[in-house]
Amino acid sequence: MDLTRASLLREMLSGTELGNRTTEFGYALRRFTTRRSGLMLFGPVDEEPWHLTAHLDDELRMAGVEDMRPSLVRWAPPPDAPPHLAIGLDRLRDAGRGESLLVVAEDAPADTLLERISDVRKRGTTIFSIGNGDKELTSLSHETLVPELLVPDGFGWTTRELEPEAPTIAEGFETAQHLVSLAAADDEAGRSGWRRRLRNAIERLSGEPA
Repeated sequence: MDLTRASLLREMLSGTELGNRTTEFGYALRRFTTRRSGLMLFGPVDEEPWHLTAHLDDELRMAGVEDMRPSLVRWAPPPDAPPHLAIGLDRLRDAGRGESLLVVAEDAPADTLLERISDVRKRGTTIFSIGNGDKELTSLSHETLVPELLVPDGFGWTTRELEPEAPTIAEGFETAQHLVSLAAADDEAGRSGWRRRLRNAIERLSGEPA
């Protein structure tokens, strides 16, 4: 799904539980990542979150958010990998306050993954996760998104509306990642919490965009 279709889908899902939660999740990701280059993505050994890292990087770059460009943390990068794909587990040992670790694990995470997450959390890093509701991963996360609990009835029609010849997008896990990356790059995500609440209150009272 390209940026145009993802943006249309976000508009179409506005007001649904999936739309609202992915927006809140993306905003929180932006708000709690205060150190430059402090956003890390991490996942299972055999399913590292390349897809979401690429989308976040593209959308944050296009939005001009240069201080939050994401890093994919890999279990065993090959020695000849380019610099942006050669970030290994040492990065997790250097993590600390003002940084965020976004864990993407569609299946139940292995103990080795959970142990790494626990270590990073102890150093003061904020843990975000997109998963299937696994209890251990949820308990380690400050903020959790479980797409399968949020997909609205009749979800398949949204993708056919955007691309009639294509098969429907899987269920909601991939779609939720698109929505999170768009929300993180949103100008509203960069506003402080009280400014955003004030803006929303003004709009409700006046009926006009503030």
